[in-house]
Amino acid sequence: ADENDIPTASSNNSAASAESSTTQKAKGVDNLLNELSRPEKLSTISKTSADWDLFKAKNADASLKEQLENQAMGKEAYLVKKDFLERVDGRRFELERRERDRERAKR
Repeated sequence: ADENDIPTASSNNSAASAESSTTQKAKGVDNLLNELSRPEKLSTISKTSADWDLFKAKNADASLKEQLENQAMGKEAYLVKKDFLERVDGRRFELERRERDRERAKR
């Protein structure tokens, strides 16, 4: 028997490590493919948005569109209120700044 025929500890370790790295790569690829093949998880907001768009498409009559536009522009609409409050805040700031400037000018 030659020395080459006798398995040594180092040759067993290198063969085992090469085999395990190949197995790990295969497992990694399998995991990646599994993740890609899974259906995408929807957040509550994206699901609600999709449902609302579907509802509007199914009920796309003129009266619904008119109601939605009126609600969006009415006094109770969020964006209308927000814009109004921002304008009021800006005006108050300007008035307070003018008052501060007057006080400084008096000194």
